[in-house]
Amino acid sequence: MTEEKKCKHCAMTIPKEAKICPHCRKNQGTSIGVWILAIIFILFGIGMCQNMLSSNNPTQKPVVTKSEPVLEVQKWNWHKEYDYAIAEGTVKNISSESINNVEAVMMIYDKKGNFIKSDEALIEYRPILPGQISPFKVMSSFNPEMGQASINFKSFSGGTLSWKEKNKETKP
Repeated sequence: MTEEKKCKHCAMTIPKEAKICPHCRKNQGTSIGVWILAIIFILFGIGMCQNMLSSNNPTQKPVVTKSEPVLEVQKWNWHKEYDYAIAEGTVKNISSESINNVEAVMMIYDKKGNFIKSDEALIEYRPILPGQISPFKVMSSFNPEMGQASINFKSFSGGTLSWKEKNKETKP
């Protein structure tokens, strides 16, 4: 007596060793959906491992919010382009260490100074080396009530980075 199983597709009884169902002619192997999920899971695992390795790298020290500025904004502006509010400019690493995963944060206010929203984007150079100047660009959907914008910087992990404008005072 041969062992039997049910077809995954038509539920008819078929021999256990059958690779193709004799009734519906469908493959009994692992479905493509299962393979796709497995690949996604593996890629996610690889990404998590890389994050852990880079965060444990002794040559890459984490940036902690300091009272001394670590960044200097060389220039920046914000403007409307099509249906977007865009803040762009350049920022310089004025610290003695590389800073990885710096985000520029654009805060948008109405004409009376009331907060509307904020958006952020990683600056172009990662890491930004000591003395290096990196461009940045933050885009946000435009709202006709927008009247003012400001810029700030933070590390991707969440800590605010102290900065100053070129030839001006420190910003929190």
